Amino acid sequence: MALVALHTQHLLEPVSSTYLGMLGRAIRAARLNKTFPERRQLDGTLRALGAQAHHGLYDGVYLDSRSGLPNMASFTRPLADRGVGERALDGYEDQAALDAKRDEAEVFARMAAKRRYFELLQTLTLAPVDEHRVLLRRHEPESSRASFRVELTKLDGSGAYLRVVIDLTQTASVWSHKLVDLDTKGEVASGTEALRGMVYRFASYDAETLFIRLHELEGVHVERVQRGILGPMRFSIPHEGEHVTVLESRTDATEGAWSAACQTQGDSPLMMASFATDVAALDVREEKSNDPLAPLLSDGIRDVERARYVTLRERYPFRVYKDRKFVVTPSLVDGVRQACVAVGCKNLVYPLRG
Repeated sequence: MALVALHTQHLLEPVSSTYLGMLGRAIRAARLNKTFPERRQLDGTLRALGAQAHHGLYDGVYLDSRSGLPNMASFTRPLADRGVGERALDGYEDQAALDAKRDEAEVFARMAAKRRYFELLQTLTLAPVDEHRVLLRRHEPESSRASFRVELTKLDGSGAYLRVVIDLTQTASVWSHKLVDLDTKGEVASGTEALRGMVYRFASYDAETLFIRLHELEGVHVERVQRGILGPMRFSIPHEGEHVTVLESRTDATEGAWSAACQTQGDSPLMMASFATDVAALDVREEKSNDPLAPLLSDGIRDVERARYVTLRERYPFRVYKDRKFVVTPSLVDGVRQACVAVGCKNLVYPLRG
């Protein structure tokens, strides 16, 4: 197993289907709420990527070796194939006719597999790689103000899959860069290029940084920035005497627990899936990081930068809260819990079943 391009790992069958099955179960076990990308869409994409869906048309999946998640090429493959299949199905013979010809030539066997795959894709709800919505929360024409909720679901440049939700208010009289357009009735909102550019540019930053950067825009008041992040994921899958694993796993607080489990792994696959939340908001009661992989921004600021940081925080009186939960194979549960406690965190750790 090797990197085939920058941060890109090719996971071949049958290991890729084992990995996709474990990842799907981990996402279901994590009990994700609306802070995170929609689970049903993720289930659809992971199912479409598996060999049981495409019947051997592909030899595996590509992963981002930093996050342990399917990369952009893999995420977009079912979306592109669904569009192709919608047009192609009208030109195919029916399934029974193609199945009857499977043994005559390889081309008929491939066409039969494609038809089944294309028909399945039409029934699945797939995860977007880049979905952006603006919802109007409140319109106050007498004061030239409007409040919006901005939602972004995105496969991030770091390889993580995330959802960003921003609640903000903008006052029209001082718009220098209008972020949201309202229709003539003031009822339907849509994001401008300025808004999309701002959110996309800073989506990979933590909620605190995004909160502060949005306030740099004149006339904007931010109430809440919330991020739900899938990843990083670790796995180790036995195959032909070796263990296939993520090639760029980072050293973090869980490294000792992972290494200990790998040493006694045997022929059982391992997975450590993590799901993080990151909130900067006016109504957060306690500023804290309960995320063993991501300390607060203030914890890493050098003394020469602290004065500017303190000034910014005094100007924008919000608090930050970070959290992370894990879904791990049973042999990792105790070790991960102990690793979290050792760094002052108390995290949910769910066992991966099946």
